[in-house]
Order: sequence, then C-alpha cells, then structure tokens
Amino acid sequence: MKKPPARGVHFATKMKTIALALTATLLTLTASAADLEPVLGKKGKLLLEEKFDGDAVPKGWNRNTGKLSVSGGVLHASEVAADKHAGAFRKPLPVQDCAIQIDFKFDGARMFNLGFDPAPGELKKKGHLFSLVVTADSWNLTEHTDKADPKSKNVAHAKAAVKFEQGKWHTLLLECKGDDVVARVAGQEPLRATAKDFHVKKPGLVFRMGGKDDQEVLFDNVKVWELK
Repeated sequence: MKKPPARGVHFATKMKTIALALTATLLTLTASAADLEPVLGKKGKLLLEEKFDGDAVPKGWNRNTGKLSVSGGVLHASEVAADKHAGAFRKPLPVQDCAIQIDFKFDGARMFNLGFDPAPGELKKKGHLFSLVVTADSWNLTEHTDKADPKSKNVAHAKAAVKFEQGKWHTLLLECKGDDVVARVAGQEPLRATAKDFHVKKPGLVFRMGGKDDQEVLFDNVKVWELK
C-alpha cells in the first residue's frame, strides 16, 4: 500500500502552489500596466519622470488649494473644506501632443481630475481646457466652460460607468494628439473624445481633488512623453 506524503511535504507543495499563483497574478498585473502603449501615436522624448522618492513635495509641483504632501514614496493630495474650493495643484510642463502615465489610488477621496489649461494666447477662452474626471464609479472626458461667456457650459464628450476601487492602485494613460484625446486604464474600455480646441499648446498638468479634509488621492510614477 502506497504511503501518503508526509505532512511537511504536503505543506511545502501547497505553499509552492500558492507562490506560483501569486507570481502569475503579479505578472498579469504587471503586463496589464506595461501594455498601456499609446494608440494615437508613438512615444517620443521623455519629458518628465517623477517617483516621489523623497520626503517633500518635489520642486515645481505647485499647490493652489487643498493639501499636498509626500510620504511613503507617493504623493498625497486632498481637498481642504476651509478653502471652499476643490483641492488643486499644477506641474508646469509645456506640452502639446503628449502621453501622460500615472498610477493613482483613491484613499477616501470622491474624485480627481487630470487635465490642461490652454497656453496664453492660444484661445480666446478663460478657464480650463479639458479634464479627465475620475470618480470611484465613473469617469468622463469633459471640455470645460469658457468663464468669459456666461452661456458657455461644460461638455462631457465621453463618459462611462466604471469601478475604481478605494485602496487599489490603477495605472492611467492619457493621450492628446491633435484634436483627439484618449484615456485608458487596464481592464476598462477606453474613453475617446474629439474637439477643435484640444490641439492647442498647454502650459502644464492640472490636477484637482474632491472630498473631505482627511480623504486623499495618492499618485505615483508619473511619466510624460512627447507623442509622435
């Protein structure tokens, strides 16, 4: 009669199976993020790479409202109720056709925006150009109102119901080329939008966050390329 394997052998086999499963999962997740190559063009010159490895907000990441800090190798951003305005910060970086990759995680916050203003002199428009608006259960590409025109309204060119879980990292790729914009996150259907003003020069990245004082959005691994 064949003897059953010893308990130690059975335990080692079980642990090896679990380790292999975890490795496969990690490889799948890594591949999903790595597969976010641009669809509107090809990556050109790398214009920015920021990993937030220090213990202070890097130079050039400028807070307008809200709270901004670095800890644990990531950027923490939140709204502050006393400001009576969404949390907002900017990273000056002159771009036009570009691809932006960023890791984000909701840590209580209800939303964040990543978008642009038009560079001075590019448009007869006051205010933001467009934003990707991300919440825990939806996202959209919105062209913003002209604050100089009281009849102007925000226009959501593309929107979808999705699930971005609190406490989970996601990798986003936002592309701008000519009049076209595409937003992609691994595992989600892309958002696509076209508008005649999207092609203009842009002075840098604009971020906004919404939520209570202690509710944050975390950001990491920011990369920006020219899009050829």
